[in-house]
Amino acid sequence: MALLITGLVYARRQLDFRGKVLFHPIVLAPLVGSLLGSEGFSTGITIGVIVELIWGSNLVDYNAGFKYGLLVSLLAVTLTILSGNISLVLNLSLVVILSFAFQETFEFLEGTKYFVLVLLMFNLLILFSVPVVQGLLGATPVQFLSELSIIAGLFPVVGLAIFLIQGLKPLFHRDNIWYYSYALATIITSILVYNNYYWGLLLFPIVWYGLYYLWNRTNILELKDYFRFALIGLVVLTTPLILNFNSLYSTSNLQHILWAEALLAVFAVLRLFKLTGIEGYFILALVGIVGARLGIFI
Repeated sequence: MALLITGLVYARRQLDFRGKVLFHPIVLAPLVGSLLGSEGFSTGITIGVIVELIWGSNLVDYNAGFKYGLLVSLLAVTLTILSGNISLVLNLSLVVILSFAFQETFEFLEGTKYFVLVLLMFNLLILFSVPVVQGLLGATPVQFLSELSIIAGLFPVVGLAIFLIQGLKPLFHRDNIWYYSYALATIITSILVYNNYYWGLLLFPIVWYGLYYLWNRTNILELKDYFRFALIGLVVLTTPLILNFNSLYSTSNLQHILWAEALLAVFAVLRLFKLTGIEGYFILALVGIVGARLGIFI
């Protein structure tokens, strides 16, 4: 698995922007997970969507921040299944922290012939640590693991807020049409696969390529704004459908919608103040755990 993950991450770096479309967490995490069984596929769907929404933008136009979203998704799926599929959130969090440390430590080697070897060693280290992770899971209080499972369905809101602000206040200027096509494809695919329409995975490259080449063939400048407005509307409309949580204060569909939109608004405001994906991820984890302790989320 370490060789496969290393090969996929390295192969993505060798492709042009068109080829990289298929090398995204939302596509590859379920496929790699399926090699580990049916649980691997479903775990890959969950992790792939979370990672794609939060860090997928950096795979499209990386300027700063966390750029190993694909690596995180593949390692997290594999580690979760190999450690017994006990806590998706804990495994994902560990991989995020270690991958960010890897980025900060070995970024200077990127572009050299040594980088792929260092990447392989890192992947081997993570996967050989399965007994350590199992020991950590065994030592973690059951209540805490239960709280983590309760809040797992909240994490997509961090990525949805990122997309919302990108629509309201664009940060990418190199090729907005390419980015908006990606964002719309991600939202559409996420809502489908999160509701067990797994054929939605096929739509990810189709919608992305299709929207971009629609604009490329017509060259209608107004489409850029239409795509942006469509992204804003789609995020707002689909947030209640993507977020999965139970609360004592959300006992009807209307209350669920209001809670989901409130969470989206909070993280959108934080994003305006330059909140990064990693910061948003762990802030959400902290807020969710506190909410579970107080009985807000059940």
